[in-house]
Amino acid sequence: MRSKITGLITGLFVSTSCLAVNVGDITSIINADKNFLAKEIENTTEVARFVGLKVYRLSSPMSDGEIIPMTSKTEILSTPSGLVLPGSAKDIFKIIYQGPQDDQERYYRLSWIDAPVANAGEDTASKGGQATTSAQINTILVVAPRKEKFDFSYANGTLTNTGNVSFRVVAAGKCLDQSKDIDGKGCRERYYVMPSKSITLKHTDVKADRTHIGIWHGEKYINVAR
Repeated sequence: MRSKITGLITGLFVSTSCLAVNVGDITSIINADKNFLAKEIENTTEVARFVGLKVYRLSSPMSDGEIIPMTSKTEILSTPSGLVLPGSAKDIFKIIYQGPQDDQERYYRLSWIDAPVANAGEDTASKGGQATTSAQINTILVVAPRKEKFDFSYANGTLTNTGNVSFRVVAAGKCLDQSKDIDGKGCRERYYVMPSKSITLKHTDVKADRTHIGIWHGEKYINVAR
């Protein structure tokens, strides 16, 4: 039976540092020239925590996505699958893609389990209360196609992804509504654009001389309009 994803994954890269264990950005990407992701995990508390990871394949990273079967048991692996993280410590989870080498972009849910570790030496009320808190943190992993086709079109503030790989759009410049320019630095917009999808800039004046619109494709920045 397929399970619905709760919540909407957007182009914003949001920190989860408000939780006991910080797993970093909500959205991570394995680019076409890579086959693994090294994700740093941090215990922001003073007590040991157990961190576990389960990976599920998704039909889409958006709110209407569903869990779907992997193509094989070894399509995507993580090492370790779980560890005990001492207080104020950091460690690395390595997520390895071994799936099809085709022209399809793939999406995964990284489901992080943050659970207490019993420690007889820590019996203060504050630490005891902190150590009983458990959480499940869901983030998204995007695996770019191994046979990548990057392409886009742009006209009048609307940018369309005409390729087979997602990218990020960033825009900065004069605000269409000057009341939104609170700090005098203009407006900024960021979007995550999937293949065959379009976005239209909502707050930035694309006709203004000092407006910049660009695309981050992997680690490369491409200027779209200036």
